[in-house]
Amino acid sequence: MDMQIGIIGGGLGGLLAGALLSRDNNVVIYEKMPYIGGRFTNIQYKGYQLTTGALHMIPHGADGYLAQLLSKAGCKVDIVNSNPDGLFRINNRNYKYGELFNIVGFKDKIKCLKMATNLKLGRIDKDISFGEFLEDVPLALKVGNSFTGWALSLDAYSVPMAEIVEIAKNYYRFGGPGIPVGGCKKVIDELSRIILENGGKILTECKVEKIEIDEDKGYIYTVEGCSEFDIVISNLSPKLTEEISNVKVIKEKKPVPSRGIKVSIGCRDKLIKHNGVLFTPECERVCGLNCPSNVDRSLAREGYNLIMAHAIQVKDNVKKEIDVVLEDIDRLFRDANIEDYEILHIQTFRDDIPVNHASSGTDIDPIVDNRLYLVGDGAKGKGGIEVEGIALGVSKVVSWIEEKRDILS
Repeated sequence: MDMQIGIIGGGLGGLLAGALLSRDNNVVIYEKMPYIGGRFTNIQYKGYQLTTGALHMIPHGADGYLAQLLSKAGCKVDIVNSNPDGLFRINNRNYKYGELFNIVGFKDKIKCLKMATNLKLGRIDKDISFGEFLEDVPLALKVGNSFTGWALSLDAYSVPMAEIVEIAKNYYRFGGPGIPVGGCKKVIDELSRIILENGGKILTECKVEKIEIDEDKGYIYTVEGCSEFDIVISNLSPKLTEEISNVKVIKEKKPVPSRGIKVSIGCRDKLIKHNGVLFTPECERVCGLNCPSNVDRSLAREGYNLIMAHAIQVKDNVKKEIDVVLEDIDRLFRDANIEDYEILHIQTFRDDIPVNHASSGTDIDPIVDNRLYLVGDGAKGKGGIEVEGIALGVSKVVSWIEEKRDILS
């Protein structure tokens, strides 16, 4: 017997869960915005395909958790893996990861090699922070901060070593990032196509005002009235889900949001000549940049390149933080002898719209009870960077529902 499943929020998590579950169930997705995709879709501007939040990049490319679930759902998305995964900009020169060991002194080189080996083998104290793990070597700490700032929107001291161990395992298993051809919106369009082809419904401009869960059913309330479901999945933040429901969502562990600033840049010259990440450990705020138009020219205006920079927000004064970010960007272009570039878009992610509603290490369990589940960036799987973490959370929810199907229906 098909189950009735209501999903609140048409972001990546909600749509991914919807595409997977709509094969054997009746799925309805409620989205308050006039468009779907949340912070993982495209905005057309001046001939560029900017994003609503993400960076046109999938952390583990064509081989990671998100790519696997997209394939399982039946989505046709071409993801081009990066080569190299990333370079590090130090003293106006780009270095591969392995080359970094040669630009520190002999004693620091030995320390770095030992740290890298212990991390790969998991022989470390998981109760300390990543910053504490790296702090004996100044360059290692700078490099670590640039990685965690780019990938997690956190400084290294804010990331538990236990989380870094899981991230490292995933990297050695799947490799580095990749860029979806067509950008974020291609992923969203494919998920939408699958849901609709499976008979699911996607309701836009439809805000959910209340969720009620009892032992046998779940109820979703909108201005149009009340609908009954066997299962309710929330793609809202854990905090907001709890506020509009009759269920305690946040139990033992309290999610801590992370903050960031993203800048989209248009430029004729190629600041970045590869399709991976350019990490910037010497910058004040900018942690890294990428150039997705190196893979897909349609993402940029003809004859130009689309460069995307991501920075962590350290202090509360957002205007001053943006000024520091723009100074970093100007310095990077000036050092590369590039004078002509255009700031296309600046986005800040904080307060009610943070980078992640739960930063890495503070995500909560997506299984709230038998009738209510969470997906999205507040319930990521352990060691899952950004959208890979969302995919891990969705996978856990979908597997749980499929295993409990006879009971739930």
